[in-house]
Amino acid sequence: LKWWSKVTAMARILDMVLMERSRAATRASRSVRVGLLLGVAVATCLWAPRSWVPLGSRVQGAGSVAETVSSGTGYAATLVGRQQSSSPSTTGSAVSSSFTLLLAASALGALAKFSSRRVACRSSGAAADGATPLPVVQPVSRREVTTATGAAAAGAVVAPLAAPLEASAEESAPWVQYDLNTGETLYDIDFDPKDPLHGFIVGARGLFYETKDGGKRWVSRSFANLGKGEEISYRFQTLSVNGNDVWIIGKPPLLLHSKDGGATWKKVPVSKKLPGEPKVITSLGDGKAEMATSSGAVYLTENDGRNWKSKVKETVDATLNRVSASGVQGASYFTGSVKSIKRDPSGSYLAVAQRGNFYLTFNSGDLRWIPHNRATARRIQAMGFHITADGTPATGAWMTLNGGLLSNCTDEKFRDFGTDAKDLFTDAKIKTGGIGIIDVGFRTANEAWAVGGSGVIYMSKDGGQTWTFDRSADELPCNLYNVKFFDNGKVGYMIGSAGILLRKQFAA
Repeated sequence: LKWWSKVTAMARILDMVLMERSRAATRASRSVRVGLLLGVAVATCLWAPRSWVPLGSRVQGAGSVAETVSSGTGYAATLVGRQQSSSPSTTGSAVSSSFTLLLAASALGALAKFSSRRVACRSSGAAADGATPLPVVQPVSRREVTTATGAAAAGAVVAPLAAPLEASAEESAPWVQYDLNTGETLYDIDFDPKDPLHGFIVGARGLFYETKDGGKRWVSRSFANLGKGEEISYRFQTLSVNGNDVWIIGKPPLLLHSKDGGATWKKVPVSKKLPGEPKVITSLGDGKAEMATSSGAVYLTENDGRNWKSKVKETVDATLNRVSASGVQGASYFTGSVKSIKRDPSGSYLAVAQRGNFYLTFNSGDLRWIPHNRATARRIQAMGFHITADGTPATGAWMTLNGGLLSNCTDEKFRDFGTDAKDLFTDAKIKTGGIGIIDVGFRTANEAWAVGGSGVIYMSKDGGQTWTFDRSADELPCNLYNVKFFDNGKVGYMIGSAGILLRKQFAA
């Protein structure tokens, strides 16, 4: 045989020996396997015996010899050799060479198995005394993600794709993906502030999941009061939890309320005369809730949704008709609705016009919305308040613009009438490559996280002034729409398209 045939044959044998041992190994053991293959290939090239005869076969004059070696895993390799000489010395040399190389392959296979065991021992050795050893968490690649179409069957239990690390290693731990067994988009997630173990997730086509152990396991739920097949026609886009009171907003216009922590549900009637569609709702507990619509109407209920009281004297449309001559650019192009609206704990609101050409603020106690010009010529993609999950004081707001730009403001004057956003918002140092940022969440006053298209994740440690790229979702085929933190910032979640749910445990 030529030397290359010998290299190929030997590599196949070694691959058979190592294949089963490497399946459960980590990336480190796979690197060992590749290195061993290259080492044997080089050794075989340097050795290069004149003949290749399988152990136990006899040389019988000129001709070719073929031998098929099958492994227990169903893989097979064929060794083909051409005898050049029938002398006893050549035959003995070939047999000795084959026997020696096979012994070397067995030794290398044992070495690879020992190496994989060492890696597993290292990962489990880091666990605290008495704690259950946890496997090493690896970022999920596109090839490892398999999403199913349609909603999961009711009662299905969802487990994480990788176990989370100990809290002591949270700085280096990536965001861990939880497989909800669905390809639908997730729109919102919320936990009970009185019980951080109890939470819900809602999404497209009636997707509704519940957890009672702090997000480690998720169970698919359905609504008994909705007709069979009716719930899948709704897109549940907002929810709010406060004790036993749970509210869900859907589209087409739908409002659901539970008074027993999600065990039973009631459909709250939505009037056709309502200005706009329900956009966001905040549960205030004990049957109280505050709801804002896409037209800027804000309503408060104190009796489980039976009656609603308006908190705004006029809608955004009516306000713009009065102030359009005051210099608000793009006011004349207002389509009658806002594309995003957020509420802070004090009851103030921040909204972005549907076309992104200006933003609006509503301060608690006021009667009307206040329109504001955007900071640059680029259209606004999203905005939000600087609200920290751990309760530390923070002021101002963040703004994302088309083209992947992100701006911050630490001055509360961004709410005041007549203020110029150009003088208040400053551009953050972030390299997005033009990919848009969709949502920003502040875990503490200094630590913030941003998510966007193509699964991008960024982190800031200086209050949103500079950002670094996080590779936790680099290989996930999705867009991330929402980032939230709960339990005083101890747990964070990111949700998006293709049923993607990421979770991260932080230190206390």
